[in-house]
Order: sequence, then C-alpha cells, then structure tokens
Amino acid sequence: MARGSVQENRPPLSRDAIVDVATELIEREGLPSFTMRSLGRELGVSAMAIYGYFESRGDVLTAVLERFMATIDADPVPGERWDDTLRRIMTSIYVEEMAHPELASIEITPGAGNEGLARHTEKIVALHLDQGIPVPVLKRAWAMVDAFLAGFTDNAIEERAIANLPGGAHAPSSEHDLALWEEIVMDAHSDEAFACGIEIIIEGIRGLAAPDPCDWRTPE
Repeated sequence: MARGSVQENRPPLSRDAIVDVATELIEREGLPSFTMRSLGRELGVSAMAIYGYFESRGDVLTAVLERFMATIDADPVPGERWDDTLRRIMTSIYVEEMAHPELASIEITPGAGNEGLARHTEKIVALHLDQGIPVPVLKRAWAMVDAFLAGFTDNAIEERAIANLPGGAHAPSSEHDLALWEEIVMDAHSDEAFACGIEIIIEGIRGLAAPDPCDWRTPE
C-alpha cells in the first residue's frame, strides 16, 4: 500500500494518534532516525502541527515510553508471594524489552515531564510495600533488580543485534573450537541465564532480610 493512502486512512490528529504513529516509526526506522519532521511526514502533517500536542521530541518519546511501560505485567495478584511477583514482573519487563528493543532504548531526562513513568514505578513499589517487604530491604532489593535488568537486557539486545548482522554470528565447527572462557560466557545472556539471575536476586533478598521468614504476600 502506498504511504499516501496509509496517511489518508490515519485517524484525526490527536495525542493518542501521534503516539501510535511515533511508536510504529521508531520500531520500523530506529530511534536515531526519529525526528519531529519524520513523524510529521508519517502523519501527513507539518512538524509544527505536532507541537500543538507535544512540546518537544522528548515529550513525544516520554509518551511513547509511558505507553510501552503500561504493557508490563505489574498488576497486583491477590495472595501472590513476593518472590513470584518479582519473577512475574522482571520476566515481563525482559520479554517486552527484548521484543521491542527500539522502545526499550528510549532514555528520558530525569524530571522532564515523566509523571506517567513515575506512576509506573510508584505502582510497583506500592505493590511490594503492600506485601509487607520492609523499606530498608526493598531499597537494597530495588537497587539490585534495577542494575540487573538494565545491564542484562542491554547486553542481550546488543548480542542479538550483532548476531542478526550478516556474518555476525559464526557457530564453531565443534565444541573443541571454544576456549574454556568462551564456553563459560557464551550463554551469559540467554533466557535461561536471565531466569537464573532472578533466582540469585531472590536468594540475595532473603539474605538481606534474615532472620525475617520473608512470608510477604499481596493482600487478598
């Protein structure tokens, strides 16, 4: 279908419509290529028309990221144990970011109109507090989880991108072609490794909380 006919079928200009098209454009063309001008072309309007709804490119990106973060499975599940909650939310973040690497790469300047992102974070923190996790334990747990998610997903996305390049991944002719250190690190960012990392973090939280039995659950 020609781009012109796609534009003709676009809904009337609105914040939601702009975010929809911006999301499509970023995923298709990549974040570095995303500009207000390219967004305007995709919408069939001038870049200035978009400024009637968003103050800046960063404002659009914030809205796109807020929409993306809303897809994370972070709703309370009555009676759920804290460790199952952690597995569920962390896995959801990982799966969504691996499926949408361009959206996951959006970085927002702290304090720059990111109330929606703050609400998302507040929602998860409130969920764990309602479960009864002590504040000192949650503070240190949050730091561990945040560092692990950021480092692991960034590296996993980069490795996948390299593997997808022509000649980017070369399977060895036999396992004997690998040095020991290569065998150890080659699967460092697999799905299985991510799941193992979650379990290590959970055990670390138990250690931080000891002798607390950690019988924390979402209220029924």
